[in-house]
Formats: sequence, C-alpha cells, structure tokens
Amino acid sequence: QLPCLRQLRDSLYSQEFRDFVSRVTGCGPLSGSRTDMSTNRYMQGDHLLLHDDVIGDRRVSYIIYLPDPDAADASGWADESGGGLELYARESPNSWAPAECPEKTIRPRWNQLVMFTVLPGQSHHAVQEVCGERERLSIQGWFHFPQPGEPGYSVDQMQQLWTDGAESTLSQIAASHQRAHGTQETEFMAFPKCIEDTSIVSSEDKTELRLMNPEYLSESVMTQVASRFADDSHIELAQFLNPAVASALQPLLNAADEHDKVGNGHMAAHGTRGAGWIINGPPVVRRFACLQSAEDALGVQLMDIHKMFEGPAFARWLASVSALALRGRRGAVRRFRAGLDYTLASPDAGSSCTTLDAVLCLAPGTTWLDGVVGGYHCYVDSGDGDASNDGSVYRAAGDDGILLTTPASWNSLSLVMREPNVVRFIKYVSAHAPGSRWD
Repeated sequence: QLPCLRQLRDSLYSQEFRDFVSRVTGCGPLSGSRTDMSTNRYMQGDHLLLHDDVIGDRRVSYIIYLPDPDAADASGWADESGGGLELYARESPNSWAPAECPEKTIRPRWNQLVMFTVLPGQSHHAVQEVCGERERLSIQGWFHFPQPGEPGYSVDQMQQLWTDGAESTLSQIAASHQRAHGTQETEFMAFPKCIEDTSIVSSEDKTELRLMNPEYLSESVMTQVASRFADDSHIELAQFLNPAVASALQPLLNAADEHDKVGNGHMAAHGTRGAGWIINGPPVVRRFACLQSAEDALGVQLMDIHKMFEGPAFARWLASVSALALRGRRGAVRRFRAGLDYTLASPDAGSSCTTLDAVLCLAPGTTWLDGVVGGYHCYVDSGDGDASNDGSVYRAAGDDGILLTTPASWNSLSLVMREPNVVRFIKYVSAHAPGSRWD
C-alpha cells in the first residue's frame, strides 16, 4: 500500500494538480515542496469539534473519503450514521464567529474529494460523531503557501488572510469577547451585602429550600459537609433534590429527550432546543441550550429549582457549608444535547477572584460514570500566562494539569472552590450517551 500512497502524494502535489486546485479555489500559487497529508480513521464515537484549520501557512484543506465501497450505497452514508463534514458560515457580516448551525453537511462517499480554502474566521468546519459501526476512513491534508525559493513566494503572502480584522479559531478561543458572547454566565450579580457563614438554617430558609433533600438541612449533616469541603475544597452531594421533586422531574427529562430523538446512538438535530430554550454559543467556544422561560411542565420545574439557587436562603446555605464569604452569583439552566454540545476550557471572562461553583447535575442513567460518553465536568490548571493551556485541545486523562473530574450523574450537587488560574470544561456529550446532560 505504501507505493500507492506515495504515488497519490506525488500526484496531489504535482504542478498539474496544484494548478488545478489554484484555478478552482482562486487561492494563488501553492507549494510543491511542502507535502502535508495523513490517513484518518474515525471509529464509533470519534468526532472533531469546530475549527478553521488556520495554523502556519496552510492555504487549502482537502479530504479524500475512502469508506468501505462495498458497504456504501449510491448516496454514501446515511445521515443518521454521522461522520459528515459540517461547513459553517459566519454568523453575520459583522462577526468572525461561526453561525449556530452548519450551512452544509457533506456525507462521506467513496473516492470523493472535498477541498476548501483556509481562511481565518471563515473556513469553520467540524466532523460529526460517527454513530454507526462503519469506519470513516479518509486521507486528509493541506496545500501550503509557496516556500522561500519557490515560484509565487512572497514575504508578505500571509497578510492576505488577515484582512478586515479577521480572527482565527484559536484567537477566538482566547478572546474575552468570544468567551462572554451569548452567555448568561458571564456577569455576576452582586448581593446587597456579603453573605458569610451562618451555621444554622432558619425555619424560613427551610421553607425556601423545600426542594432540597431535607437531610442536607440538618445541622449534623451540614457540619459533615463543611468538614469534608474544608479538607478537599470540593464535594459531591448525591440525591440533592427532595426525592419527590427528583421523581417528578426525571420522566419529564426523559420524555424531552425521547421527543427530540436525543441519545442512545442518535445525534440531536441542529436547532433542537424545546420551547423556552435558546442555543448558547458561539460553537468555537461552547454550544448548549439555555432555558430562558418556562413554557411547559419541564420548564416550570427547572425554573423553580433555578429560582431556589438564586435565592438568599440557598446562598446562606452555601456560605455555611463552604465557610466562604459570598459576594454575588450567576447561573443558568443548561441542556447539553447528545451528539452536539460541549464547552471548551477557555479562561473565565466573568471573574478574577476565587469562585464557588455549585452545579446540580441531572443526567439520568448510569452509563456516564466511566466518562466514555463524555458529559463530565473537568477542572484544569491553566498555568500562569501559558497560552498553550488555553483550552483549545482537551487534555489526556493522565495529564498532570487535570485537577478534578466529576462525571455526569443523576441528582448530584457538585461544590468546587475554583481559583482564578483554573479553567473548566464540559466534555462533548456523545450521541451514545443515554440522553442530555441537564444542569
């Protein structure tokens, strides 16, 4: 096979084929000395999040699809098999961020060549998760700008890519205005006065916190929680909601996922959100649904829980078990849809001080625990001024930079004291998850 691959490489980077690519794309001269190609094998669960390929002097990206021709019908893969190449337009002429949904999806097909020019803030694309058992095999690579000494080389040849203030994917991930764009989680709402340790929950607070499991309102349990949190700076509280509340909520969550065909091997369709929800982006940094208003029974129950989290009684309870002085709050009700949603570990645009994260995870099922289907919450030490840690790539599980990982679970409250140099992300939720991660 190697001689055949060499012949293919030589043909692709020949003057004749490079001239053809230049004519089709209008990209100008391309290098014949710099070859850049590899074979990619996507198996079930594999995917590639949104990016624009802007690295170094790349000029044109190409993919040659080689799925099993005996298994493919005349039209290639079915949509439900995933593995498609998603191409995203800009969200508006005034923004370099990608649109919420892809403008076009190209399904893998035997012996098909796809190519596009690499442009910062414009060549956004992603690879859908492979949902079936068939492998998505391809040869992928780039044509580069001419190198010094080659015909067409110019010292300032790269400048044409950065006209009109264009922003690449990596620069958008690092940019504070993109991290803040479209999210309710950015601005803290200050409390009228600092809330500090109160130790004892009043009868009025217990009424306001009636959605909580009453065990967590007892003085003895609160003392145990506070002691554990003081030792570890984090704690997981199982069965956090009142059992009656949780029992009523779970079938509503399951029904929403069943209605939207989310999870258990099904990718959520772009635009799936439900009444009262909006999509939070841009997808270069994050994508998930966010509840704006209660339009149905599910929305009403989730909003009731959110209102409890926003209330002063819950803040006093948090101050008591954490022994932290709380000066403000922010929050949202989120839905991470299987096969679509995630957040990247970009720095926190909303805070430069120590933060207490209180995340109530509502992910039905038990298949989340090993992390294979994603949806886990990961905390990473970003280092001091190290831009390479700015979250554009998920770290390996054994990396020393990972401080804490909490798997998605049902009815569990995670409390984490987070220092300013710690970044966090929600891992992409696989189409093979049992449903959405709600929190």
